[in-house]
Amino acid sequence: MRRSVVLVAAFVSAALLLAQVAAATPPRAGSRRRVRAPRSVSVGFPWQGRLREGVELRESETVRRVGEYAPAGHFWGTHELVQLLERAARVVARRVPGSKLSVGELSKRAGGDIDGHGSHESGRDVDVAFYMLDGAGKPFEPFAFAEFDAEGRGKAPNEGLRFDDARNWELVARLVTDPDARVQYVFVGEALRARLLAEGRRRGASRAVLDRAAALLVQPGRGHPHRNHFHLRIYCDPSDRPQCRDRAPFHPWYPGTPPVASGPAGAFGMQP
Repeated sequence: MRRSVVLVAAFVSAALLLAQVAAATPPRAGSRRRVRAPRSVSVGFPWQGRLREGVELRESETVRRVGEYAPAGHFWGTHELVQLLERAARVVARRVPGSKLSVGELSKRAGGDIDGHGSHESGRDVDVAFYMLDGAGKPFEPFAFAEFDAEGRGKAPNEGLRFDDARNWELVARLVTDPDARVQYVFVGEALRARLLAEGRRRGASRAVLDRAAALLVQPGRGHPHRNHFHLRIYCDPSDRPQCRDRAPFHPWYPGTPPVASGPAGAFGMQP
């Protein structure tokens, strides 16, 4: 009996020693050890906030950076926003092969003030170029945002371009119905909003999708009229609260329970 106890004790001691050695031994060169990436966190409001562990939007077969904004490198957002853009771009590319979503600025890597914007501080805002066509009716990838009139014609110096109703509607329909990243606003000029909704009706979109698009496509009451790009904003992800802060409007698809003391939308609520 005593011999058995001694053997068991020796076995346990050896096992513990091996475990300690294994834990202290660094991985061999070339070996893989899964390291869980830190999760992005949007902090504060879009116009007064910052971004922790932001995710970089990279160029791919379906996403490109607008050339005018590429040097600044402000392509960081929450993983919810970045994945939303990537998902939407893939859907449009499946419908129209070869399409690339042209993306302007998101946020700085750590968020905060960003020149030329009244928001874009907490990783939940992004400017997106319109899909457009050249004079031959072929997809055109712009170096900079292009402004369009109510007839979908490019304004100087882009008179030869056309607003691509079909692809822009596909993009909007995908963005506003995404089940994971819930959209609060898609800022766009009123005349282009009308074109998009007309295209949705022409294509037989459901009443639910049309109603949601109508609620989210908004021309700001002040500031930039957004006749040359979309400005998309998403709500806080529930896991980022209460550090992340939303302000009204709270649409029916708001993820979770709206904060009670959020205050009115006001000027900053619609700050693009």
